[in-house]
Amino acid sequence: MIKTISNTTFTLALISLINFVLVALVSNNLGENGVAVMGLVVLGISFIVMISNLVGGSALVYLSSRKPIFSLLLVSYLWAIFSAIFMGTVLWFFELVPNQFVFWTIAIGFMECLFSIHNQIFIGKEQLKTHNSLKLTQKGVQLLTFLILGVTLQNFIVSLVLSYVLSLFLSFVALKKNIRFQHRIELFTVFKTSFVYGFQIQLSNIIQLLNYRLIYFFIGKSMGGLLGIFIVAVQLAESLWIPSKALAIIQYGKVSNEKKSQKKSELTVSFIHLSFLITSLAIVILWMVPNEWILSLFGKDISGTKPIIYALSLGVMSVALSQSFSHYLSGTGQYKHLLIAALVGLAPIILFGKYAVINYQLIGAGIITSLSYTFSCIYLGIVFYKSSGIKLKDILILKTSFLETFKLLK
Repeated sequence: MIKTISNTTFTLALISLINFVLVALVSNNLGENGVAVMGLVVLGISFIVMISNLVGGSALVYLSSRKPIFSLLLVSYLWAIFSAIFMGTVLWFFELVPNQFVFWTIAIGFMECLFSIHNQIFIGKEQLKTHNSLKLTQKGVQLLTFLILGVTLQNFIVSLVLSYVLSLFLSFVALKKNIRFQHRIELFTVFKTSFVYGFQIQLSNIIQLLNYRLIYFFIGKSMGGLLGIFIVAVQLAESLWIPSKALAIIQYGKVSNEKKSQKKSELTVSFIHLSFLITSLAIVILWMVPNEWILSLFGKDISGTKPIIYALSLGVMSVALSQSFSHYLSGTGQYKHLLIAALVGLAPIILFGKYAVINYQLIGAGIITSLSYTFSCIYLGIVFYKSSGIKLKDILILKTSFLETFKLLK
């Protein structure tokens, strides 16, 4: 398992590094307004994928070992088409994405839906090497194409399109061995099962995305181009989730396929301990990065990120731990708690988000975001403690529990 964790962490680290380079290129050449437009396009794509994941998301991890892959893919593809049309219309009507980029946001969003569907199947089949390679290929081709064509917003779009076309082709080839053609396909039955599982999971993800990004709209309306500074600070802070995301991906696949309840709980505690220790170290390292380094990387327009990072730090740790809690609950079918946790986290954003931005500006946005993440984490932690049968002393990081963690992960 250590090898798998290392491979997944390495992949996510490279992807995060490439994202940094992309943001730095746009920031240095196009300024904070360029970063803001790029952020809105990426957010629009995320909204399309968010709807698609109601059927073709995390539920596929659980169902890929229980339902025919061909049927799951067919149903997920049809839903992806609907998602792109529906959410694309919403983005256009409410002008959530700049008009000149709406069509391409919809097209890229649809391709990302298909790519995500394939990757969920790979996770469910525990083919993480394939999953990691494809994710890295997509991001690497995007960066290479962007550098060759030149740094403009139009070329950012072109690089996304080309990278997804190639990655989709490769993912189709890799997925082929998992597919067995069926003459009899019960579309409605498969759709109903996928939607029931997916709705419970993805509705919480939709609300969670609002927890992550609703504050962008408050900043955009109140502070305009300064949104670019906040996006850079968020990118830096969220890069610290790389290890916990890698652990969560592996945890979800193993918990979903594990039969013994006690083993599921022990695995989760191990992942919680590792996430806490590694994320703590990462936060301290980011705190120590000189502000001059950030300015030299992203440009002089992007100043004032360090105080925002400090404000986001508690939230970063909360999300790192929440991923272990939520993947345990997903792997054991307790989806309703993910929705409740997301709603708990959304409450402070809705109630105090606009007030925090207007009165305390970007630091206020960081603080209210951290509170949102922390409230969700506390709820998920309580639910995990009550449902797992694990004693409190087993969750606390002691010398003995730390040693047991590494024994379990060998």
